[in-house]
Amino acid sequence: MNSTHDDSGSLGAPELASALQYVPVGITLIDRQLSVRFWNRAFCAVQDFPAELMRPGVPMADLFRYIARRGDYGPGDTEQQVNQRIALALKFEPHHFVRTRADGVVLEIMGRPIAGPGGDPVGFVTIYQDVTTEKRYKDQLESKNNELLTALSDLRMALDGNAALQQDRSKYYQLAVRDPLTNMFTRYYMEDTVTRMIELHERSDSDKLGVLAFDIDNFKAINDTYGHLAGDTVLQRVASLFLGQMRKVDVPVRLGGDEFLIFLAGVGQSACAVFAERMRNACAALQFEGELAGLSVTVSVGVTEHRHGESLRTLIERADTALYASKREGRDRVTTAA
Repeated sequence: MNSTHDDSGSLGAPELASALQYVPVGITLIDRQLSVRFWNRAFCAVQDFPAELMRPGVPMADLFRYIARRGDYGPGDTEQQVNQRIALALKFEPHHFVRTRADGVVLEIMGRPIAGPGGDPVGFVTIYQDVTTEKRYKDQLESKNNELLTALSDLRMALDGNAALQQDRSKYYQLAVRDPLTNMFTRYYMEDTVTRMIELHERSDSDKLGVLAFDIDNFKAINDTYGHLAGDTVLQRVASLFLGQMRKVDVPVRLGGDEFLIFLAGVGQSACAVFAERMRNACAALQFEGELAGLSVTVSVGVTEHRHGESLRTLIERADTALYASKREGRDRVTTAA
């Protein structure tokens, strides 16, 4: 990349490097000799590295060694752990994994090789992200799902015809289909019900199916600033706002954490986008009391509709793609899928 300015006002390498300092995820550029040629402040923060450790051209071996001595790689010989990671890095293969630091912080790490003019790898770009909160929510949901599976298994073994059993059926069913925090439907209910809605659309164009994928902007920062109980309050308020606008035929779903899906029966993409914009404005107008007084909450939304021959998984992926486009464009907006 040319680092000089020209008359057209184009940006060069220094400006790009400066801009990357503001990216909220850690970024490193590593050369063919496994020396670090660039890093941003977020990288040091997410790795909890001391300032004196980082210097231009610092070998990755030094960083691996610091991490090993800190205990992040678990028990074992430090130099052996370093050598193993150097050998893997020298393969210059794409990688994506999750690692837990010794202090419990969970990091998601994704690296891709940088190809030179001849196609051979000349380095690596790697992204590091703190996903501790997301991992906690995932573990909670997996635990809840295991409880539900056990409950459903017990239910199948029960005998029909008993009045008390009928009450148990209702209780277990509600556990299986309703998220206890937000009262939205669970993934279990979604997979069964929305599949039937898709089948209806396959048989008749009039049975359209619109989809909103949304999450709460900067939700991790809310949790970090106010605590997880306050974060739960925000989730409940936003979910309640959407539930208040749902018809009986609609299917509002909490996927996990602050990620939601809304399936609107008989609604096409254009009408779905209008509804999404109205709900985005309603979320921005929410007011909180107590320790959350003055907090502004916004949502980013992706909108699409089911296409003939499309699976539920593909439908959700397209809605997610539109959601991520909203986040890339600055959050607090609605994006319609192409």
